[in-house]
Amino acid sequence: MNPIQRSFISAVLVIIPYITLGIWLSSSLWTDSIRHFHKPSNPASEKKHYSTKELRLLAKELSETQRSLQHSQLLFYRLEKHIQLVKELIISIDVNLTDDLKKDNSADRSSVNSLPKREVCAEKFMAPSWEYVFPRFRKGFDRVNCSDYVPLDQLVTMIVTSPEEISTENLQNIFKGIVNYYPSVPVMFVSKSKTNVNLKEFGSNITNVVFDDLTHGKTWSMLLKTVSTPYVLFAPDITYFTDDVNVERLIRVLSENKDTIIAGGSHKNQRGEWDKGCFQVNFRNWVAFFMDGYYRSFTDCLVCDVLPGPFMAKTKELKELGFDEKLPFGAFLDIFWRIKLKHPEKVVVSCPDVMFETHVQEIPHEKYVALANKWDVKKWINSDGTVRWYGCRRGGRPNDNTASCRKQSGLLVPPCDLENLADMIKFVMKECENAGLLCELNEGSQLGAVKFQRVLPWELDADIHFPNDNFTAMFGLIPRFKAAGYRVISERTEGWRNGHKVLGAILLYKNGWKLELYGHDIFQSAELVASGQKPTKVKFAGMWLNAFRNPGLSMRNRYGPEIYHHVQHSSSGVYKSGVFPKCPTPGHSACLDRLPADGSLQFSDFSIQ
Repeated sequence: MNPIQRSFISAVLVIIPYITLGIWLSSSLWTDSIRHFHKPSNPASEKKHYSTKELRLLAKELSETQRSLQHSQLLFYRLEKHIQLVKELIISIDVNLTDDLKKDNSADRSSVNSLPKREVCAEKFMAPSWEYVFPRFRKGFDRVNCSDYVPLDQLVTMIVTSPEEISTENLQNIFKGIVNYYPSVPVMFVSKSKTNVNLKEFGSNITNVVFDDLTHGKTWSMLLKTVSTPYVLFAPDITYFTDDVNVERLIRVLSENKDTIIAGGSHKNQRGEWDKGCFQVNFRNWVAFFMDGYYRSFTDCLVCDVLPGPFMAKTKELKELGFDEKLPFGAFLDIFWRIKLKHPEKVVVSCPDVMFETHVQEIPHEKYVALANKWDVKKWINSDGTVRWYGCRRGGRPNDNTASCRKQSGLLVPPCDLENLADMIKFVMKECENAGLLCELNEGSQLGAVKFQRVLPWELDADIHFPNDNFTAMFGLIPRFKAAGYRVISERTEGWRNGHKVLGAILLYKNGWKLELYGHDIFQSAELVASGQKPTKVKFAGMWLNAFRNPGLSMRNRYGPEIYHHVQHSSSGVYKSGVFPKCPTPGHSACLDRLPADGSLQFSDFSIQ
């Protein structure tokens, strides 16, 4: 069970008895107040004091639990309603607490605790009228003058890289922009070789640091260790530096919100394409699924799982997390994933009014192999729908292994393996169709089609059968199977099974899978065709494939009661379903025991939680 689930379950277990207590107490107090209208009793007063105290403590603890659900938005809002209910119960018990609770509510909605010291001046919306902001809308929120702020050079360090394609002139313009808006802030310009730009022209705050590999986790780790300011701005591959990079705004968000440890902004690429810079990522069933968007916001900043562009971080907290020095690529993503999965109480935001101009490049699939292996991700779906496959042979990519991924009790089969088996089944069924031969899905392959419209998520093999009369013709397809890369074993052994004639089987092997083709003397598709009807087809991995006459009826009778409940694997006996085996790797995204053993939607590639 992952931390988010544990937090939510704990919250539910705690809140139910307290809400029940609160309802009972509030109704009891109402009755007492009528019964003793002219004569208040001390016991009732003590009961009111006790229940109010306990409910306030409950509200506080639930608010703390809620902060641990920052990255599980639907649970976050569900708990928000429970917290509000508790506070309404308190108010019903003692109306004098209304003002205090309103203050508590406003604090809770910020989802964070305010720090006592102000490091930068506050901002205020200064626009008294339309004319103030029209026509450029470049002003509106302005800094409030104050005297108790900390100088920026004592607050933040910038770590900057530029794309290799950038010209010397444009690089100079970046430095000019930095010193123009932040002349005293320390800046580390990181490059593969010493820059030919004379940095002394831009003052003493810009230094050139040379590393061979600008994407390796060890590089970023070593750079972070040199930072002594409370905040650090990572700005890789920037192409311009203007007043759109509002450093004070990011510091303000971080300094005023205790749980927020990283703040970024929007970014504009070299083609002028703008993006608000906020992704959510869900890990489910071996899959990392990225979505562009947000569930909630505060102070005009969006709560995100991943920031694709430059960002500012609290130095102390980032050092505690640390960059993975073993990762050759993807160290920033790794930080965001760790926050999401292991530190869900921490908050990452994007403030789109802060804009960075960056050079964005297409990232080859191979770059993320180490990151995918670290997190055991087998399928990676980007927000634009593109898919990266990792960990097993899928599509012939250089990072693929020659064998299938592991298949273990208690774990779902990785999606790349499921896709490979689905391709295998569809290939054989298509070859049957092309040869004018009737073939049908059978056993677990047909059950997967009935329940999921695809391969069972815990499948071990595949089953297809055909009429005994076509046995010789099926043997004629063996050269086609071999030409497609399958290892083929044919078994022609005539016999009887449960009173039915069996002629043997053709076994196909590829990518760690076995598909069994076998003949049968009873063949329902052939019976339907003989009576002038079309064979029944079930949808399977995007194709309509032949199945039994009534697949739902046949599978129910084949496997027995509750076939739509699940079991990881069923033998030839009846279907004993409803409980998954214990997960061998607790907390893994593919653990079966964290999923209901009934229903199909939870086995999709991703789900909004």
